[in-house]
Amino acid sequence: MPDSLPQAAHYPFRDMHQAHCRRADLGATQLLTAFSTAAPGWAGTLMAWRNRLVARFGLKTGPMQQSGTLSLQPGGHIGMFRIMHLGPQLAVLGEDDRHLDFRILLSVSPEVGGSRLQVETWVRPHHWGGWLYLALVLPVHWLLSKLMLRRMAQRLGESGSSGQLR
Repeated sequence: MPDSLPQAAHYPFRDMHQAHCRRADLGATQLLTAFSTAAPGWAGTLMAWRNRLVARFGLKTGPMQQSGTLSLQPGGHIGMFRIMHLGPQLAVLGEDDRHLDFRILLSVSPEVGGSRLQVETWVRPHHWGGWLYLALVLPVHWLLSKLMLRRMAQRLGESGSSGQLR
């Protein structure tokens, strides 16, 4: 793993969801494009509420959905998520803030009959406030990450299975 990629041991909270996609010719760029439109409309509403609340504490805010042209290169953004790494089969999105650092790893690997899509979320809280924030958003995170993965698989191929928590 290149030095620019996050190391799992530095992130005490990690989860992962997987789905099958029937397309075999996928790469990280296609995953980022699908990710940029995978959030349901209600996620934008929740994000707007979140932004209003956390701005009072000096935390970073931004839109859930991508608006405008995608800049699919490290340093570009997809909604509020900064692209930190872009390889052939792996994209890492994330942000560092006062309360926690998080990474979203989007990866694709070939498998019989198509590709395996994987979305991992890694979080490193900095103090008790980061852990509290994580506990509050976790139920929505699990629902949203599974739903977005399923929508990504559907957009990238004919069908996708629901994500699995491992």
